[in-house]
Amino acid sequence: MNLQQIGVDELLQKEMNRKDFLKHVGIGLVALTGISAAAKALLQQPTSASNHKSLQQPMGYGSMPYGGAKR
Repeated sequence: MNLQQIGVDELLQKEMNRKDFLKHVGIGLVALTGISAAAKALLQQPTSASNHKSLQQPMGYGSMPYGGAKR
């Protein structure tokens, strides 16, 4: 038996209440998905509207030639 299997067997044999069980499951899920992935998902900023092409063009009087779109 390797060290990992011993830890799993010990955990399965351990008597615990619902709170401890949910705590172990939560820690296991975070370990599987990775702490950095969880932090990245929580801290991720929505895409900025400034990336949109129409918002990067200047607006207002004199910003476009007479008659509509630029060529």
